[in-house]
Amino acid sequence: MKLLLTSSGLSKRAIGEALQQMVGKPASDCKVGFVPTAANVEPYNKTWLIAQFQQLQRYGFYDIDIVDISAAGVDWRGRLADVDVLWLSGGNTFHLLDQVRKTGFDKWLKENIESKVFVGGSASTMVMTPSIEIALPIDDNSMGLTDLSGLGYVDFEINVHCDEAGLNATEEYAKNRPNDVYALDDLSALKIIDGDVEVISGGSWRLYKKQ
Repeated sequence: MKLLLTSSGLSKRAIGEALQQMVGKPASDCKVGFVPTAANVEPYNKTWLIAQFQQLQRYGFYDIDIVDISAAGVDWRGRLADVDVLWLSGGNTFHLLDQVRKTGFDKWLKENIESKVFVGGSASTMVMTPSIEIALPIDDNSMGLTDLSGLGYVDFEINVHCDEAGLNATEEYAKNRPNDVYALDDLSALKIIDGDVEVISGGSWRLYKKQ
């Protein structure tokens, strides 16, 4: 299983090059399935979302299908079946997890993730962990999600967009958690291949071990 869990996409050359290496063939021969579902409920400026498409193209990924799993009548299973890179955007973590469950995407992912490189950014990075509770002070949980269990593809939690205050807040949060917790700034990511974790960072990150 290959996961690239980022705070802000391919924000550093080393992160982009990691994705190129993980796909195992030229980026120009790869198909990307881009799932923007987490961004649907986010208001205002979407330059951060546009930047993710630009990042993909910067590293040679031009065949990009935008597939919203929550859109009525969309055969997202068929369209995502043969993608090489499955990229889930950032946005609202609670909305994303809610839709992942309601649409059956969680079950589909379990059956298909071994054949793809999964790229998470922000909300979609946190969803891959055992719990999204760390998003409570950040995202609007207007849908009233009470089961905050994530998909559990890794055995640690992740906080994203961490400046110095975010690093400190994550340290406090980690003191009461049953899992290790990573804190990543926007220049950091985790490259995970078959359970082996490598931190890629041009900025600041921390790992807070469970106590």
